Amino acid sequence: MPSPTVLAGTDLLATLVGVPAWSSMGLVNSWANFGSGFVNAQYRLWPLINEVEVIGVITGGTITGGTTIATLPNAPVSTQPIPVMVSSTSGGAGGQSPRLDVTTGGALQVQNLPTGTVTIMFHGWYSLDA
Repeated sequence: MPSPTVLAGTDLLATLVGVPAWSSMGLVNSWANFGSGFVNAQYRLWPLINEVEVIGVITGGTITGGTTIATLPNAPVSTQPIPVMVSSTSGGAGGQSPRLDVTTGGALQVQNLPTGTVTIMFHGWYSLDA
């Protein structure tokens, strides 16, 4: 017996219990996927829990605080941080942890990256209604 469908033709059972597909991030400000077998920057919406999952290993972009690396279509109602790991040729984080902030406009922005950062590695979640 086929599962019920919603008006738009989406399979309701797959929507409720399935794993959503990944979507590629459109990287900006010179950021690029690291490649070499590492995961590309991507995101997916989990509608049942109203959260977005982000993952990626990126390199080569502008590290100035507040620089946007991508804009996501699913924006939260409050700015939310996502912890990151970085590789750097020199410098430290200045006493603050490096992170990505997801803004209420959907911008994914770098914050507190150490001088000489060459790679950002991330995997995190943010809530759309918190």
